[in-house]
Amino acid sequence: MSTKGETSTGSGASRSTLPLKLSQLQNFCKRDPDGYKEDYDAQSRRLVSLVGILSLSPNADPSPSLVELIQFMAAVSSSSYKGEESDRIAALLMDLLVGSSSSSSSSNQQQPLSPAGSAPLLQSTLPLAALQLHRDIRKACVSALILMRNKGAVPPLRLLQLFFQLMAVVPDKNLRESLYHHIVNDIRNINKNGKRDEKLNRTIQSFFHRIVAASANESSPGGEDSPTDYAAKRAVQMTCDLYRRNVWNDERSIHILATAASSPNSSVMSRALRFFLNIEEAMALDQKSTEEAKWAGSETIDLHLHSKKTKAKQRVVAKQIKNRQKKQHLREGLIEAQREDKGVESSRKLFPAIELLNDPNGLCEIILKRIKSSGSNTYKFEVKMLMLNFVTRVVGNHELILLPLYALLQRYMGGHQRDVTAILAYSVQACHSYVPPEEVYGILKTIAHNFITERCSGEQMAVGINAARAICARVPSVLSDEEITNQDNNDEGKSKSISWDVEAFVRDLAGYSKHRDRSVSIAGKGWVNFIREVYPSLLQGKHRGLVGSGLHRAGEKPLRYGEVRAASGVEGADLLVAYEASKKAAEDEESSNGDEGDDNNEDEWAEVESGDEEGVEADEGDEDGWVEVDSDDEDNEDEEDEDEEFADDEEVSDDEAPDLVLLAESNGEEAADGEDDTEKKLDLSKMSAKDRAKLQQQVSSTRIFTAAEFAKMQKLVERQKQARRDPRLAAKLKRAKAKGEEFADISDDDDDNSDDELHIKGAVNATDIMADAKRKRMSKAEKLEKIIEGRQKWEAKERPGGSTNTEKKRKKNFAMSKFAYSTRKKMGEKTTAKHGRSKTSKVKDGRAAKKRRRKV
Repeated sequence: MSTKGETSTGSGASRSTLPLKLSQLQNFCKRDPDGYKEDYDAQSRRLVSLVGILSLSPNADPSPSLVELIQFMAAVSSSSYKGEESDRIAALLMDLLVGSSSSSSSSNQQQPLSPAGSAPLLQSTLPLAALQLHRDIRKACVSALILMRNKGAVPPLRLLQLFFQLMAVVPDKNLRESLYHHIVNDIRNINKNGKRDEKLNRTIQSFFHRIVAASANESSPGGEDSPTDYAAKRAVQMTCDLYRRNVWNDERSIHILATAASSPNSSVMSRALRFFLNIEEAMALDQKSTEEAKWAGSETIDLHLHSKKTKAKQRVVAKQIKNRQKKQHLREGLIEAQREDKGVESSRKLFPAIELLNDPNGLCEIILKRIKSSGSNTYKFEVKMLMLNFVTRVVGNHELILLPLYALLQRYMGGHQRDVTAILAYSVQACHSYVPPEEVYGILKTIAHNFITERCSGEQMAVGINAARAICARVPSVLSDEEITNQDNNDEGKSKSISWDVEAFVRDLAGYSKHRDRSVSIAGKGWVNFIREVYPSLLQGKHRGLVGSGLHRAGEKPLRYGEVRAASGVEGADLLVAYEASKKAAEDEESSNGDEGDDNNEDEWAEVESGDEEGVEADEGDEDGWVEVDSDDEDNEDEEDEDEEFADDEEVSDDEAPDLVLLAESNGEEAADGEDDTEKKLDLSKMSAKDRAKLQQQVSSTRIFTAAEFAKMQKLVERQKQARRDPRLAAKLKRAKAKGEEFADISDDDDDNSDDELHIKGAVNATDIMADAKRKRMSKAEKLEKIIEGRQKWEAKERPGGSTNTEKKRKKNFAMSKFAYSTRKKMGEKTTAKHGRSKTSKVKDGRAAKKRRRKV
């Protein structure tokens, strides 16, 4: 389309009198808005007239220049005439899209979004003129409005409701996709580079929530999708995308998706449920792909192998190689940190989106009620499985008590049920320590009857045993062997005792460790290993093994339902007291031995000079008499003694903090100085559990521990746990205790390195961020000590007792084990065996060649 250029009133000779195209006029309006205002107004009036003609006959073919004119007016009004003119053009295009009048558009301009109390946000249908509008004109209007929004001429809230209404009603798929991507990108740009507009975010999120809530109130299970349902699906999908891109990862977004999860519409509900179940994996994959893309970009280097080598190219290649080495070191450092330090990763929640749910119990009850009340044609089987997966995961993550869930799961545990493995997995993740054992008994019995029987295949039996092991691991109170009493309402108050024979159940499953099928045998061995750790007394002696026997002697058993092990003090405080008492007794013994040696040396002769002989004889003469001392000297000696005692007290008070004293010692129960070493030692094995807990609580409440003492207690507790699991180590400690060397293997060398070498997982140590040149190097003595320690570790035999069968087999003569099965199996593929096989084959061929042939 062209326009006639007229003489200028204010710009003089700068105006052209030749016909102008719209692209040229757009350039001139950008350079001189005031000079070309009349030409712009003419095109504006022309646009209004064409839009009026199109609204009268929407079925007619539009003018070919209308699309170009719409783009021109949107570009010029949003850049050169921003303000009232751009608002007028935007309102005109919105009226053309929705088919409304200018009066209604002015009212919509003042209130772009409906308040919370008003009802329906979106119209279910559009006028006939808007529905019959040509797709090119509709696409041109949408692209023009997006252009004006990108230039800041139109606020985002004005377009949001319009675009949602178009997505809900207009059947143009390409247009709906473009609208969807524009809304998502617009919200991302609003919150880009750390500049978050929280007020705008809250307004948009409240609009999304009202759309989803309206869909949940209007729709019915199994009904057809309405325009509100389609808008709700789009709102849920946008919220999921924005959460995945870390734009909206707050509680308000989770509340929108929780409302969508309670919607009766299957499409809206399934989108929200898939988000809660898969969002963490999707975000992890996105992060991994981003890191791999960064590494792939730095990995490819053009070395110019087939081109001319210049200095500039060599500098570019050297720079690329240097950058790749930096990224490689950074990547290796991140991998090493993730491998070694799991403190931060373990402290994170497994499902953060599920953790942000406001009312998880109410949401699970709504969905569970919908599963139980819906018929076979209401929801598809896949949707029901999705609902069960979500409910069980929320119950297991929040540790909810939803008792009707376990009875429902038993209905789907048939041997020929579709996706029965997934049902068993959902049953496992629905169990936690707060579930009553009576509810879990039914699930275990159903699994045992339907899967762990000889009529089932090996795969079914292995799945059943593994499921039972996982359930018992999550609810260890099921293995407690006490009887459960149920009150029967039909027997007039008589109690009916239902005994769960745990021992028989455990031993039956343990018997499958010797099954002929390999998968069943592996599952049975896994069950046996689990019972060894939790409750080894339920197993037979042949199944307990080394660890199970040690825990059986220690009395290891799971807690009963509702029972909690409450900490009575700092763990290992009693062991620390026993260690210090043993250490003090050893020091006192050494000092007493040293004093006896000094007494023995007193009778020896001393060399005396000739000048001192007279003094010695005088002393020997006065040995039995009194020594005369003046009274003044006595007073001076007393004053000097008092001054020395006062000086000692001052030195103690200035340099050292006073020790905390137990109340028992202050009441006169302090141990005597001349007590024996056996009385000073503290024997914890002779104390009961209550006495040890009392001692632990008393020491923890009257003493302040240092970092070195915490490290020492951790070592002592770890050694005690290992002794409970290993009978050999327990016997070794018992023999050392009889010799008085119970704590000989624990040294005090680590006490000096109190806070410098103590590293807590998840915390940042100063040496990690220190420069390489500033790090403390090992001295020559430390290097030599490390070398000697390594030699002793590999050369000396640390294990007590005789040699093992492996060591004996290694030292055995080869001629004795030459024809053993292990040797023959090992030598099967070696060259000697191959040579032997080829030799025998050649012999056979030679014999066959010597056979006489019949003459013809």
